[in-house]
Amino acid sequence: MRFRPTLIAAVVPCLLLAAACAPGGDVVCPEGMDPFTELNVYFGLEKGSGEIVTEDEWQSFLADTVTPHFPDGLTVLDARGQWFDTDAGRLYRESTKVLNVLVPADDVEDSAAAVRDISDIYKTQFDQQAVFHTSLPACAAVY
Repeated sequence: MRFRPTLIAAVVPCLLLAAACAPGGDVVCPEGMDPFTELNVYFGLEKGSGEIVTEDEWQSFLADTVTPHFPDGLTVLDARGQWFDTDAGRLYRESTKVLNVLVPADDVEDSAAAVRDISDIYKTQFDQQAVFHTSLPACAAVY
């Protein structure tokens, strides 16, 4: 494969930005923006019994469990996900709720612990094998 100059021009800034946000490095934010951590938590909606988590059940979980952990704000997105269960040798496709939360970079440890707590409750309440989550450096501002 031959690299075109336009591709290189597009990739190099992305790599530099990724390096600036790498774990252990300081996040460099544009003027007027502050460093945050973006947490994304993926909740599959198919229970172990094969039943589906209803919208009412989800709204109750959100109000009773998630919101008290993140009272300053959050976003929930509807998505379709899939994952391969190596134990069962089966590909699962299911509706998913994605929880997106931005937390100040200096509060990430407490927020990560909150995500673990929420995940454990969800797994128990809805008979889930796992809850997937990510943590990404971010810059944010309110204008």
